[in-house]
Parts: sequence; structure tokens; C-alpha cells
Amino acid sequence: MRLNFVKISPSKNMTVLITNYVAPNHYAQIANTIMGYEYVNAEQAGFIVAPKSKNSLLRLEMSGGEFCGNALLGAAAYCYYKGITENNRFLLESSGAESPLACVVEAKSSNHFEAKAEMPYPISIKDIVINLNGRSISGSCVQLNGITHFLTDYWPCKDDFNLIIETISEKIENKAIGIIPYRKLTEKEYEIWPYVYVKETGSRFFEQACGSGSLALGIYLSKKSKENEFNIHQPGGIINVETGVKNYISTDVRFTCEGFVDIDL
Repeated sequence: MRLNFVKISPSKNMTVLITNYVAPNHYAQIANTIMGYEYVNAEQAGFIVAPKSKNSLLRLEMSGGEFCGNALLGAAAYCYYKGITENNRFLLESSGAESPLACVVEAKSSNHFEAKAEMPYPISIKDIVINLNGRSISGSCVQLNGITHFLTDYWPCKDDFNLIIETISEKIENKAIGIIPYRKLTEKEYEIWPYVYVKETGSRFFEQACGSGSLALGIYLSKKSKENEFNIHQPGGIINVETGVKNYISTDVRFTCEGFVDIDL
């Protein structure tokens, strides 16, 4: 099977979007293949499909049915990059979001964009304590439709992340789980080290950037303070979060390559 793709870098959270139709039952197999070193070497994969609403330009479906903020930013930039619309404000649909989401794209060059997108509201925010090798680690689980993020101000070592995933998986059920250790840098400036597990594909990645994890932290912080704008630093760049009546994230998005892949199904 030959599939068309674009590879996108929202703050280096390398994302592959398949742009021709694929049957959903093949999503997981295709994603696991194309994300690999032999193929496109990415952190996540999504699929562009026709929208359900006539008011939306397109629909983004992630390989595990999860919601992904950075992939949505990438899909928004894709609409402008490919000339699908000349309007820089439009609606997109996404897995893990019940309603179309407002997007704004500004072109910086032919392959470089600033993308901003509305984010869905969390379903719940719950404080929990987990046991990590005999040590109690406190944090909060922010549940979105399709992904739950465990936020903690405990800064783990690299070997801790899989243990945390296993422990959190016993307490929550969702299509994807993110581990988001955070620490404050200065006022409104925070740093995270995101790690994401997608149940359907089995993928586990230290992500260069995590849009939904940044959103989760921004919403959590805004409930603890009077602030509603945060800059979330991560290995690949900075994601800006705005919270309020509606929540938004934004970051730089670059298109690095495109073409086709051949996959045996």
C-alpha cells in the first residue's frame, strides 16, 4: 500500500500525517510502521479524513483514537501550507474532541507557521498519590477525552517513567497516558519533561513537546493561581497556553518533508 504523508515539527514533536484515506482498523499497524527508524522516524502519527461537520475543513484522527494538541496544530498549519483555505481562521475536528475546534494560523515562510488552536475542556482533575519504589509521589490526573496526564512536581530519573506508567495504568483507564513532571522556572514560565504511552499502538516516547500535556498543566496552574497565560518549556521548544472561557495552545510549526511510504499490510 502506498500512502502519502507530511512530516511536521510542532516544537520538534515530530508528527506524521497520512493524507489519503486509510481504513481505521489499519491505523495502529500503519502508525507503528511509519513511526519506526526504517520509515519516517516520528513520535506520533495521525490520519486526515473528511470532517463530520460541513463547517470544518477536515478531521484529524490519531492512531490510537487519542487527542493530541500538537498534531492538531500541525493539521491546522497543513490547511494553510497546502492552500486548502486562504482564511487563516477556521474550524477543525479531532479524535478526542466532541466539537470542532477553532484554529488560527500565521505564515512566517513557505514551510514555517505559527499555529494556535482551541483545546477541549478536561473531563476531570483529581489529586492522587502513587507509590514509586516505596516512595509516595503526589500529583494530579487531568483527564481529557482520549488522554489522561499525570502532573507531578517530582522530577524523576529516566528509568522511573515506565514504572510510573505501570502504576498509573492501574488507577486510570484511557486511550493514552502522559507523564508530565514539571518545575517552575520564573513567573509564568514552567518546564516539563513529557512521556506519552498510547495503548492501541503500545508506543512509549519521551516527546520533544506535548501540546495536551502543556494544556493540562496550564489548566491545573490556573486553578491554583489567578494567572491564565503560561509558557511551557520542553525539550523541543515552548508551547504557550491560554486558559479561560476557552483554552488555547500555540507554537511554531515547521514542515520538514513530504512524500509517500510503501507499506505491506
